[in-house]
Amino acid sequence: MYEESLYGCVRKECGMKKKALSIIIPVYNVEAYLEQCVKSILDQWTPEVEVILVDDGSTDNSGKLCDKFAAQSKELIVVHQENGGLSAARNTGLRFATGRYITFVDSDDFIGDNSVQKILSWIEGSSADICFMNAWKLFPNGRKELLDVPIPHEMLCKGKLNAVKYLSEMNKYPGSAWGKLFRRTFLIQNNLDFPRDRRISEDLGFMRDCILKAERFDSLPIDFYYYRQGRSNSITNKVTKKSFDGVGKFVIESVEKLTLHKKAIGTLESYVMSFAAYEYSIMIWQYSCLTSEKKKASYLFLKEYQWVLEYGRTRKIRLINQITRFLGIGICSKILNFYMQNRKRSK
Repeated sequence: MYEESLYGCVRKECGMKKKALSIIIPVYNVEAYLEQCVKSILDQWTPEVEVILVDDGSTDNSGKLCDKFAAQSKELIVVHQENGGLSAARNTGLRFATGRYITFVDSDDFIGDNSVQKILSWIEGSSADICFMNAWKLFPNGRKELLDVPIPHEMLCKGKLNAVKYLSEMNKYPGSAWGKLFRRTFLIQNNLDFPRDRRISEDLGFMRDCILKAERFDSLPIDFYYYRQGRSNSITNKVTKKSFDGVGKFVIESVEKLTLHKKAIGTLESYVMSFAAYEYSIMIWQYSCLTSEKKKASYLFLKEYQWVLEYGRTRKIRLINQITRFLGIGICSKILNFYMQNRKRSK
């Protein structure tokens, strides 16, 4: 939780005015990618934008690079802190932010050309709590792939329930904090920040709670975010028991928060629970990648929460639900692993 009093206290001391847009960049050991990330933003900088770099105890030259960039731009703020993980770094950025809207950019990714001015134009006439923008996967060979089908503006303007229903029917749970705009006062008023006890899958619960609390949604059809794939030391490229358990915590929290086994299909809670069903299906695939000794406890978890799949709203999740019911979790996991391997080879 963070408080309004934390906002602006540093800024008043520095004599800075509040901005239209705050771009928060958590930084940890990304010296090979950091310059491209920061340059993609500073090349589009205007006085209405502030950039906040939070060096989360980097052990390479990332911290020095942050200071170098700050020396070149007075609107770039650098905060150095002991390593606390992505959640801690983002929460620090939130404390320093003054923008009417906030967006997050991971330091090994970058943003699209001419996107900042389009965002500022959108901000002038918007009161949305959350705005979704287009994101692209960027592969090591330079190939790009749209992360998901762009969200049409008109599908988000038919009331909250219809908007969340539409989001629940997308191919992917929009569970990453990046690639979106958040109204800062909306986050403050609803005490929304990132979990301090989580270093893996931090975004999932944050986005679930944002979607639950938001009243107004919007989309901006611009190619804003480029999400780098295939970085060897990225935790998103590895399936471990920690990553499996991180998603599992999100599933358990969702069940406890929404108590959906008592809720009727068609409620706001049931639509939000579909995000947990999507992430649970990812866990079934991850199960096949675990070592034999790690599988026993993981299987017990999957078996206990198998009912979560009943809230899936896409054809893929419903198919996975049918396979697990009739063939079992183990067989379904092998099928998903075979599918994922073939998909990876085709790229």
